[in-house]
Amino acid sequence: MTHRLNGSLTLLVGMLLFGMATCDSLLTTSSASAAEPVRFSSKVGETVTYKINIQIGIGKDAGKYPGTLTYHVKSATPELIQLNVTGDLQGKHSRSHSFFRSSSDSPLPTLESVSCRGALLGITPSGKVEVVQRDEMIGLLLGTLGQLAIAPLPPADAAPVNQRAADNGADVAVTWDESDTTTIARVSSPFGMTPSFASHAGLNNKKLSIATEKWKYVAHPAVRNRMKIDHQYELSAPESDPPLKMQGEGIAFFNLDDGFYEQLQINRVIFQAEDGVEVKVPVSISLVRETEQERAAKIAAAKEATLKRTRPFTDAERKQWLQALAPGSSVAEAHRAMSELNSRNQRQDPELAQALLKRAEISDNNLKYFYYSAAARYDESIKQMAEDRRDYSRGIGTVKRTGGPVTTASRLVVGQILAKSRERFSGYEAVEVKEIHERNEVSVQSVGGNGRVERVNVSLLRYPPDTVQQPVNTRPVPRTRRAAPKPKVVVNEPEEMEEADSESEMDAIRTWTDKTGKFKIEASFLAIKDGKLRLKSADNKTIEVPLAALSEKDADLAERFQKESEAAANPFQVVAE
Repeated sequence: MTHRLNGSLTLLVGMLLFGMATCDSLLTTSSASAAEPVRFSSKVGETVTYKINIQIGIGKDAGKYPGTLTYHVKSATPELIQLNVTGDLQGKHSRSHSFFRSSSDSPLPTLESVSCRGALLGITPSGKVEVVQRDEMIGLLLGTLGQLAIAPLPPADAAPVNQRAADNGADVAVTWDESDTTTIARVSSPFGMTPSFASHAGLNNKKLSIATEKWKYVAHPAVRNRMKIDHQYELSAPESDPPLKMQGEGIAFFNLDDGFYEQLQINRVIFQAEDGVEVKVPVSISLVRETEQERAAKIAAAKEATLKRTRPFTDAERKQWLQALAPGSSVAEAHRAMSELNSRNQRQDPELAQALLKRAEISDNNLKYFYYSAAARYDESIKQMAEDRRDYSRGIGTVKRTGGPVTTASRLVVGQILAKSRERFSGYEAVEVKEIHERNEVSVQSVGGNGRVERVNVSLLRYPPDTVQQPVNTRPVPRTRRAAPKPKVVVNEPEEMEEADSESEMDAIRTWTDKTGKFKIEASFLAIKDGKLRLKSADNKTIEVPLAALSEKDADLAERFQKESEAAANPFQVVAE
């Protein structure tokens, strides 16, 4: 029973929104009376915001969707009012969809798309929708988020509920009926697959049926310029599989002074028979306009948040953040500090940037990304390095930069981070070497352990940029030195040990820094030639840098390495033993 109930929830949302949003397109004119017609606002610049609450089902299994919806009057003529609409919902439960409306003038709506950003809505003063642009759908059957508060107003030919009282000049309630037919398509998926998965696999089957909808509206006389409009709703789809019907009612209050609804409430119940059992799913939608006090409080909070983002850091704040990011602090403390720094405006603070970098290096892959992002915002000189390390810290999405290609002669090791071509898409993604095979093939998996292990040819791989740290030693095989060969018989053992240590130091990969301190690279010493230092990066690339551009410490070290590599060979060679 629970499974059937959940499968019907999204249908009900769409049908409910349809019953609210599409009936306005069936009207042509509206008026409370011949003297005082009821109209939507045509005041250019006016803005109203609604708080939305949608609930599907009851109890702990109910799906709840709170959100907001804002209308701004962009322009107005006697025939058409243009509204800019923005809105969104935040769903508590995600539901797989199995129904949608099939028609020539309505795109496929889904619950996965629950926002309208920058939508343009054109309506007549009576509420008939004439233009809809860039409005993403929210209902599964029909209806859009942007039209939730555009409900119908009484047409000119609405009949008085009490004709005799109306003939005597009394202000009485008026009523009118509407009906329509629509095509419903149910998507059935075999083998228990979700509809979206089955659709991608080409295994879905759409079953079409006709549904009839009926509305009965009653608009009551205005009280203090506030008109109450209620309605009864019924939908019947006896030919659908399984048969469907929906019934409900709604109530709304329209403000004649400002030309917008103040409050709308719709309640529906969907009835669906499956295996001889009738399932009932209740749905409610409520929209309530923000008060002036609520709007003022929201504006004040936004201003305060802006000031907080832009104001300078205090000494106490910086001290607290640095302590929270230190290696000995807890994960929760560090994460809180990083989140606060990400919420502040970008600025130069190298000390905080370095603290974020160090925290990234000891964090797991799920958090590295966010620490690197924060570090890039606080030191322009390390921005590229931080962005590269961020991209390669998790195997999600496309990396922005790569290094040179991996060749058949490349030396790879298990655990090495590389970039793999996204064969069905453009660009590269970050992967980790899991196993090395013969015939130039390796097994790789997305960084962080996401996704399956793939066996690929090295031609699909590239090295990451030099700025990306490797979790394993990927230093190439030591090169052959140009110094004269050493004698087989060693006379001075301490000197030999000193020479070996020196050569080991030359071969080691270390950090080289330029004069400004802004640029750094991880590489090993090769030689000095024509005033330029040659280095070998971890991915076997040869790099040159003017000796004069190096920091004083690194320039002195390079000259020492060069002198040691050019030392004269030992003249006493052993020719026989």
